[in-house]
Amino acid sequence: MERRTFLRTVGAGALAGAGGAGSAAANGDSEAERNPTPVDGSEVYVPKVNEIRSPLSGVPEVVEAGDSLRVELDANTDIPLGTVEARLEPSFGGPAEIQLDGGDDPIDGATSRIWNSDAEVEGSESHDGEAQYEQVDVLEFDIPSLDSSAAFTPDLYDLVVTWDTAPTAPTGGEDRQPRAVSVRREIPEELDIAVIADPQIGDPRALQSGFDEARDERSPDPFVQRSRRVLGDQPDERWAATRRAIAEVNALDPDIVLVAGDLCLGQDVPGKFYAEFEDAWTIMNQVQAPTFMTLGNHDGYVQSGTDGKALYRETFGPPSYSVAIGDAAQVVAVDTFDWSYLDRTGASVAVSTYGGQVRDAQLAWLESELTDVAADPSRPDSILTVGHHNPSWVPDAKNEAYAQTDGQPVAEQVARGSRIAQSGQRWTGENAFALRRLFDETGVDAFFCGHSHKDRVARSLANRTDGSAVDGDGDDDLYTAGDPADIVAALGDRYVRQSYSSTGGATTGRVENYPDPTVERAVPGTADAEGVVADLRDTDAGTLYVNVASTMSSTGEYWGWRQFDYDTTTDGLDPRAFRYPVSQAFLAERTVNPGPVDDPRWVAEQDEVGFFSTPSYLLDVTDEGSANSPDGRTVTVTNDQTLTREGAVTVSTTAAAPTVEGGEVVWQRDADPRTDLKVAFEVPAGGETSFTVTGDTPGQGRGQGR
Repeated sequence: MERRTFLRTVGAGALAGAGGAGSAAANGDSEAERNPTPVDGSEVYVPKVNEIRSPLSGVPEVVEAGDSLRVELDANTDIPLGTVEARLEPSFGGPAEIQLDGGDDPIDGATSRIWNSDAEVEGSESHDGEAQYEQVDVLEFDIPSLDSSAAFTPDLYDLVVTWDTAPTAPTGGEDRQPRAVSVRREIPEELDIAVIADPQIGDPRALQSGFDEARDERSPDPFVQRSRRVLGDQPDERWAATRRAIAEVNALDPDIVLVAGDLCLGQDVPGKFYAEFEDAWTIMNQVQAPTFMTLGNHDGYVQSGTDGKALYRETFGPPSYSVAIGDAAQVVAVDTFDWSYLDRTGASVAVSTYGGQVRDAQLAWLESELTDVAADPSRPDSILTVGHHNPSWVPDAKNEAYAQTDGQPVAEQVARGSRIAQSGQRWTGENAFALRRLFDETGVDAFFCGHSHKDRVARSLANRTDGSAVDGDGDDDLYTAGDPADIVAALGDRYVRQSYSSTGGATTGRVENYPDPTVERAVPGTADAEGVVADLRDTDAGTLYVNVASTMSSTGEYWGWRQFDYDTTTDGLDPRAFRYPVSQAFLAERTVNPGPVDDPRWVAEQDEVGFFSTPSYLLDVTDEGSANSPDGRTVTVTNDQTLTREGAVTVSTTAAAPTVEGGEVVWQRDADPRTDLKVAFEVPAGGETSFTVTGDTPGQGRGQGR
């Protein structure tokens, strides 16, 4: 399917926008790199990952009330561990403080659960096949029961750690990680998951469409309005598109959110990287659910001496890790921009590659981690992976210039960059096939990614056991007898299926069975579309690969996100779980360049497997009035989608004894001088629903109602 340019009329107002030094080993480098002070005269960037090494805003912990919480602290700081205390504070609402007991028996010099050096450092070695992890100090704290306090409810919390004086900290110290701990009554077996990708905070290209509209209309208004929604009159107004997408995700109240990279632009103006990471940090902390993140190529560039990967680690955490969500799922983040410092270095917009790669060190870590998870009888029910680049795309062919300069720094970079126009730079590096084989062999249910700003759904058919010929030539090119041939069924960008042959374990040729102009079924919308849909729904086959559209409109395409309910106890992920929420008529009215009648850009079968991301500006929550007014405070949810939606919103009031009419109260948190109410709703397709919060005049100790 062609690079999507439709839905341009949805939310025609633009979105996006962009606006220290820290140290860290560059991902994939054997030597540490240090970021200089910004050259634009701004203040030095203040890292967000400091004494607390886990849990983090970008790698949170999901726990059940009554369980324990593992807290990792930087082993290189002079913190008197015997004095450390921890508490939880609501990330949204409050101002409650939940003190945590424990921490009495700290473990000095333990290994981190998430900071894996072998996945990041080129040439690092493992001992006995086990990955080497960062040294941290570990303390265990007890999460109280939910009936221990009227101020403690199932919700998302900031983690606050404090400690007493030490020689280097005569007044003691404190560190905080926002949204780091999600407390649940119980972790469900059916997870409600949202996936967002490619905010690209700092991208000025969204202004271009406003300029074009202003020129066409001979009025400055479109450009002015677009500029306000990108750059904002105030810091909290910038990058309106991503903020809007996050607000819609929040309304659906997912259990977890996966973020597939490209949080920043990082490619145009020297010194701007710092401001972009600051804005990305602010915006991503608006997500009201535990958020598991990884980086993209735009986050990992080295721009004017500033290493984006170092900034990412100092802001959100490690780009690759593996954590469990109770018994429901193992979430594994993959750093697909796994290039050396030199390879990631660019001069403004000129970069040698923005394609994907996973080098041997990270692949070895992934193999060890996924194999252990798959073999563990007490393992979580499902394995979900997230990265930025999609290894199931047709890989780039190395051109002659690249082959001749392979292994020669700078010359190799120039040659690789010369393939940008030819290849689209989806995956320009190593181990695409090895990664796909590993996912199949270890039972990975799904891999979520971004980068292309396109929607695409693909499934590996390598594990199919029905004996059918799946590659179109009468052979069963499966992973049998050591054969690394790889077959993928897909919808999107005219790429339906492909297979690979190899000699001695090395890929020597590629056979692209589809698309094939001589085979009628290669065109989506013809008789073969039904067969492709059946392949995509074959959960016994192999890993499902899901591309997600950008939450930004910077490239002239529509912006959106994906949301689905996933029963982790089932075998594999059926793509119908993505529940595409708009009609064919909706698409027909908004498609740019729809194509000839005999070559449609979409067909009903594509919708059936959730081919498209959910476009933004189709779900809206408004909040009006005050709980102390005669009519109360009313929250209205409007749904322009073709699916009934269920969600929940949190409303705060200072009214005494608040009550809710028209919605179901999930929980109530009493935290004087305010009360937080989480209210569930169901809104019909193409309709709206509302609920009203009322209450008495504020009692003693309460402030005035909002």
